[in-house]
Order: sequence, then structure tokens, then C-alpha cells
Amino acid sequence: MPDHPLKHAYETTAYWVEDRFAIRCQARSAALDAFLGERGHDTWAYLTASNPGSVILDDATNALRMAELARRLEELGHPFLAGQGVGAAGNWPPEPSLLVLGIGENAALEIGRAFGQVAIVVGRRGEPAALRFCVPPTA
Repeated sequence: MPDHPLKHAYETTAYWVEDRFAIRCQARSAALDAFLGERGHDTWAYLTASNPGSVILDDATNALRMAELARRLEELGHPFLAGQGVGAAGNWPPEPSLLVLGIGENAALEIGRAFGQVAIVVGRRGEPAALRFCVPPTA
């Protein structure tokens, strides 16, 4: 989706997993690949429930939304680790997020849509991280 107005911002964000390593769109991560291999997973997604529609909400509301996302992932049986997306421009607060292990792209997109997200980041072990839009741009 080359014409989405937030594409560049999403692609230049560093998607941190705890303080261990960062995932970057269109790049492979040796640390992520090793981490997935240690845990026996090939697929992953980086999800948030914060700031739906890329509209900043207060911290308390985002915390409630993230707790609901964590509950949903636990119900589905997907392990996850906490992280935060940190934009390169510095004009957006770090966004609480989760690295979800063993989830496929379609399931991750469904969850992203359910939580009002514009886009998510997904991948497979050994491949570059990919930005995927949950919703088409508005006309």
C-alpha cells in the first residue's frame, strides 16, 4: 500500500521487544530468528491495542486496551513478550506493544482490525519483517 500517509512512519519505527532487540520493517533480525528458534516458532506478529486509528489515547485507556489484547492472546494460546514501538521522528510517544509468537498473518490481521489498528508488523523466521495494513486508506 504505497500511498498510505502513515506508511513511512510505520516503516521507520523501531519495534522493540523488551530491551532485547528491535524489529525493523523490510529487515531480517538475527536476534529475532534465534529467539524464535529457541522457542520453536516460525511465525510472529507485532501487535498493539494502543492508539486505535493512530489517534493518541491517554495512558490509562491504552493500558486497559493492552490488557484486553493480552487476554485475547492468552485465550488463543499464543505466547507473547512486551515491547514498544518507537518512532524515528520522535513526535509520537512510545507505543506499548506485544511480540506474539506462533501466530499467522491472517489471524494477526484479524486481531489488528478488532483493536482498530491501521497496520501491524508480521514475519517468519529467516525472512524480513513486513508491514501489513489492516484497513484500506480512506478516500
